[in-house]
Amino acid sequence: MAKDYSEKRNFFRMNLECIAEYTINGSAQQKSGTVSDLSGDGISIVADQAVEPGTEVCVSIQPENNVTPPLEIVMEVLRCEEKDGNCYLLAGSITRQ
Repeated sequence: MAKDYSEKRNFFRMNLECIAEYTINGSAQQKSGTVSDLSGDGISIVADQAVEPGTEVCVSIQPENNVTPPLEIVMEVLRCEEKDGNCYLLAGSITRQ
């Protein structure tokens, strides 16, 4: 049986919409964005500012309940796309948890 190689990801991508707090490259200024998707090795966030590829971003996602622990990761921005004038999609790989 032939394999379908159209999807070359190592992990399943989950589409979701939740708030994330993030800081760029060790900055003390914390910002808020919206997670658009998450996988085992990557994340995409809609942010209000452009971020250069290669930049490290610390991301914190607080769950709505106490059953799930918070997610604290560091992502390396791989791609930054302008969405609607004031919004940017930051796509990156998770480098540390």
